[in-house]
Amino acid sequence: MIGKSGNRSIAFPIIGIGIFFGFLLFTAEGSAQVKLGLENLLENHLDLIKGKSIGIIANHTSLDAQGRHLFHLLSGQARVAAVFGPEHGFTGNVEDGATISNTFMQNIKDGANHVPPFMIDIPLYSLYGEFRTPTANMLKQVDVLIYDIQDVGVKFYTYISNLFLAMSAAKREGIPILVLDRPNPISAAIVEGAITNPVYCSFVSAIPLPIRYGMTVGELAKLFNQESYAGFSLGADLTVIPMIGYKREMWYDETGLPWTPTSPNMPTLETAVIYPGTCLFEGVNLSEGRGTESPFLTVGAPFIDGEMWLEELPKDTLAGMKVEPTTFTPIKIAGKVNRPKFMDKKCQGLHIQITDRSQCRPLAFTIASLCAARTLYPKQFETNLYLDKLWGNEELRAMIIEGANYQDILKTTEEGIQRFKTVREKYLIYP
Repeated sequence: MIGKSGNRSIAFPIIGIGIFFGFLLFTAEGSAQVKLGLENLLENHLDLIKGKSIGIIANHTSLDAQGRHLFHLLSGQARVAAVFGPEHGFTGNVEDGATISNTFMQNIKDGANHVPPFMIDIPLYSLYGEFRTPTANMLKQVDVLIYDIQDVGVKFYTYISNLFLAMSAAKREGIPILVLDRPNPISAAIVEGAITNPVYCSFVSAIPLPIRYGMTVGELAKLFNQESYAGFSLGADLTVIPMIGYKREMWYDETGLPWTPTSPNMPTLETAVIYPGTCLFEGVNLSEGRGTESPFLTVGAPFIDGEMWLEELPKDTLAGMKVEPTTFTPIKIAGKVNRPKFMDKKCQGLHIQITDRSQCRPLAFTIASLCAARTLYPKQFETNLYLDKLWGNEELRAMIIEGANYQDILKTTEEGIQRFKTVREKYLIYP
């Protein structure tokens, strides 16, 4: 029952359930102005699950406004027949990219003193292990499949790929699927970035989407299910339970809901704001800040001079941010990153602080930074093919290597964005 990732092998961290339930101790201050899809389901749509055997796709973010977990809330209304965890596991404390094995709760009773008795006999499956799609055997006891995970609004965040594949599995098995909607934390009103060419679709971009797609996960589910612009439509028996009181231009901290880090390297909303851009550093030989206390807000490499790099950046790409030269040394951090780039090596680079998120342009900043690194360090700077997967085609990599500026690169995305906005409009739920 061991999963492997490269030379690493880990067991699913069921012992971490105790840590996970620590997340439940926090409470929101006052009542939230936005009511989640989970709360809407419990208050108004219990007939969809009452007395049925349910499968839940969830993790540590599947909380209501009072910090109560989906598992507990639904267990009193239906029989939980199976639980599915995405990347980072059900408890959310497994490092990025680490393969997680399928393990049943009853196999780890010894030493797992914090596992509530009512969970021990429920199978827990990984959707980031041998399979990323629920199999027929995993769903054989399930009458209704429920998805409730907090997303970050960016195409390469893998939770939405799990949603797409789960909807496909539900269609295959003839099982209804409910998607309990949650906010897009970086505003569902903004669309930007390259749309993935179908040739480059992968688990970091399951279908052709722009980097920042400007939709909630419920709206995205509707698009997945009905849209054939990419040559497919799933046609599952889908029900989206919407939020109440949500407006699409809201940032997460305007919803009145407490923030839970969505993954080990997404600790704050500020991180999520810059992530659509600086995640692209994963496709070059520059650190994206994993192994530091500010992942994605710290970037650089041993061969970088932070002051020179900053001086090379166009001033308009720094809008809404305070960017300063910095020195950092990426290290192994348990539960966050095992082998970060340049581990234990002194790096120079830039540290980013968001000062006005409405003005911040994470893609412009990142692309300009990559272009500047290529200009300043043509012999040291390198790209890799993963950049094509993140961006969605080869154009970014090719244009950086050929010396294009960031404006010309962003112009290549404009036509696709306009087409996507036209398609997207059909699936929007909120004003």
